[in-house]
Amino acid sequence: MFLSRTLPSLALLTSVAFAQISGIEVTTRAQPNCWRVDALVKDVIRGAATDREKALALYRFGMEHILHFNGPVEQGDLYVTDPTKIIGVYGYALCGNNSGAMNALYEAAGLKARVRWLKYHEVPEVWFENRWNYLDSDMFGFVYLDDGKTIAGVDDLIRDADLFVRQKNPPKPYFPFDQKADMASVFRNAFNRKNYHAHPDTHLMRLGLRTGESVRMFYRPQDRFYLREGLPHDLGVTYRDYWTLGPVRKDSLALTDESPAAYGNARFDYRPQLGSATFRAENPEIRDVIPCEGKRAAALCAAPGVTASMTIAVDTPFLIAGLQNDLSSLDDGSEGAVISGQSWRLREEDSNVIYVSVDQGNTWREVWRNRLIGAIPFRVDVTPLVEGYSGYKVKFEWTDFAREDRSGISDLAFETWTELSPMALPRLVAGENQFHVAASGEAAQMLNSAWHRKLSLPGETRENLDLYPEAPYLRPRSASRPGVLEFGLPLSSAAKEVRVSVLARSLNGASPQDTRVALSLSDDGGLTWKQLETFRPNPEHEDPRMWFNHVVTRTSSITARTRLRVEVEQGGLEQIATSVLSTPSAASGDSLRITHVWLEGNTERTSTNDVRLVQGKGDYRVETGTGRVRNRELRIEAVAR
Repeated sequence: MFLSRTLPSLALLTSVAFAQISGIEVTTRAQPNCWRVDALVKDVIRGAATDREKALALYRFGMEHILHFNGPVEQGDLYVTDPTKIIGVYGYALCGNNSGAMNALYEAAGLKARVRWLKYHEVPEVWFENRWNYLDSDMFGFVYLDDGKTIAGVDDLIRDADLFVRQKNPPKPYFPFDQKADMASVFRNAFNRKNYHAHPDTHLMRLGLRTGESVRMFYRPQDRFYLREGLPHDLGVTYRDYWTLGPVRKDSLALTDESPAAYGNARFDYRPQLGSATFRAENPEIRDVIPCEGKRAAALCAAPGVTASMTIAVDTPFLIAGLQNDLSSLDDGSEGAVISGQSWRLREEDSNVIYVSVDQGNTWREVWRNRLIGAIPFRVDVTPLVEGYSGYKVKFEWTDFAREDRSGISDLAFETWTELSPMALPRLVAGENQFHVAASGEAAQMLNSAWHRKLSLPGETRENLDLYPEAPYLRPRSASRPGVLEFGLPLSSAAKEVRVSVLARSLNGASPQDTRVALSLSDDGGLTWKQLETFRPNPEHEDPRMWFNHVVTRTSSITARTRLRVEVEQGGLEQIATSVLSTPSAASGDSLRITHVWLEGNTERTSTNDVRLVQGKGDYRVETGTGRVRNRELRIEAVAR
């Protein structure tokens, strides 16, 4: 707890207004809301009267918002297919990533969809007009049958691959990347299989800012992109800049202000006022901490005779990414996550230590220890530990056994860089622009398994499951009974929703149709269980991998006694992805300062608006010239009033 020597410490703290705002979204008519799948689909298919019109509208959206580039890989060999992550965080994909994410959009629009895996390519198929239709927003476009109206399905193209080359009225845009004959060769006599369970559904983009925190979102690359797993050994010499420049692509149809289309970045800065009541309310994981006294002292000191502890969460809706320094060593990323400040240590018997956790505090790793005496500045770059995660926690521990009220922490600052898709950001266009701002008050905590990195889920226990070095990582020891995995969730006193995605995989030689997964929930530490769902693959599903998704609506808190159970039969577990959507209990601010930076010709323009939120909503306008507009930066800061 936050202690004082006599009366409660809040009486001794500086009183400032709250500025914390959660669930921030800025939208405009020039761009769909790309941070929520439901809102995105609603915007894109607005006005579409038929299933064909809906499917083609979403297909065009995919062409405009996803670059063709080496697909993101996060789980050793697992292509990312979460639709929110592909569209909002990466903005680039290869065929497997693209197909899974696009299938999620089609399904959200109420359409049946599946992925067809060919030997060298994966493509989506969407059901409308009583047939399956091939819509490839990654590379190949789509193809008409000889009547010039009916869209071909994958089976049509396997039977007659020359449909690619003999079209008289091909759709436009048509085949943005490859020659027609090359595409025909992919389908000619192709082996194929069907995947009806191609994507997870757990990544939630909820932007939150505390007092003293701001974000700068850049529409052009700032040289920080995530590249850690899945890099081929042979990088080739034809595309020498392909890896060093990051996800950048010429001749793309992506919705960008200029060529080449590219990824973007965001920089989060947090400089908390450590001696304020606001800081304590917005960062509640503080124990045995007191305000320091005197001018020549830290801001926060330890209570006498005990170890003070303070945990601060760094959360983003994106993906932490650092500078790529040496492609032969993917663990040397830098300047993506930096913690700085001043550590006060006046006696040898005292300690000042910093720890970092990437699994919501389940495990901690020491990253810095003060071994000097005095007021010592520190700057800790934790990029190699947190790169590829959407957030992390930092724990500070220190002591003051001499009871001098001077040993402690001051001048804390957190600088965090992320990768994002500029195609998913609200953008200015020529003329008058009207923006809508909404703050839902929601915050998201996401946690994925990483067994191949020796990271377990919180409180994980296994029954009849053995750990393997390759996927699927957890497999039943005995096939005569299910393998059982139990684990906890990120704690929340105001949980609204829990999302769980399970990637199961049939074992070698077994049919995917035999795989079964059951999901159960307990709120009493596992004494009793409520079965949520038993999953079985679609009868036509043929791929050994299959994602199963479930959403639980909550009206109660998530405590240390809340547990999930996953049972798997005739298959193994490759990944578990979870997210908890909550409404923070800290008081909220009601104003945002939003700044747009853009170019008109070669002249930089800036517009800043203080947006007052009424019941979590507000509006503002930005006027630009009538010529070409190139978006450069979107800044958002929570403002205390």
